[in-house]
Amino acid sequence: ERSIVGPGAFIDRDAHITDSIIFPDVRVGPGARLHRCIIDKNVIVPELSRVGLELDADRERFTVSDEGIVVIEKGRDLSRR
Repeated sequence: ERSIVGPGAFIDRDAHITDSIIFPDVRVGPGARLHRCIIDKNVIVPELSRVGLELDADRERFTVSDEGIVVIEKGRDLSRR
């Protein structure tokens, strides 16, 4: 919803993306929820991930703007901590 999805991006079943920009070659796993995110190319978002819904937790792993937009840099595999 209200998002831009780049070419070659794969959004799996039951994933829900709102108000986000998804760059090329991103993989979003089943059941993932992304809200107000900018996800650079070649990022893997694993199954059932939640990004942009709990900003305090997101700040520990990602860049979060003053406006509450979560930015995930190129090439990250979020299944690896």
